[in-house]
Amino acid sequence: MAEKKYPAGQYLSALFGYARDFNYNHLVFEVNRFKVSVSLQRRSNTYGHADLFYSSAEPKAFAPVLSAINQAIEIAELEGDRQATVKTPDLTRKDQIFQFKMKEFGHGKYLLDLSI
Repeated sequence: MAEKKYPAGQYLSALFGYARDFNYNHLVFEVNRFKVSVSLQRRSNTYGHADLFYSSAEPKAFAPVLSAINQAIEIAELEGDRQATVKTPDLTRKDQIFQFKMKEFGHGKYLLDLSI
């Protein structure tokens, strides 16, 4: 079955826009060999704590999005910076800055937490 690929720029624009509109400050990517899940978390005394499932897809279909994020993280790590920048062409602010934290669990499973 031919799976549609997620366009990185459009998906990240929608994700960052939604997170900012509803005051979510963490984007959490759970990745394994079979599925990529994206959820939003809010950790705030002002707006309260909340978790929201955003989307999931097969890794092959989601590869452009993960590639864009990983590329931004690799550049930040090479520069010795703790903040990465990713392009979001559909938003007023074309560059989104985030901090990142990755946990690897082995066997192709990891969790990537982006703080915006």
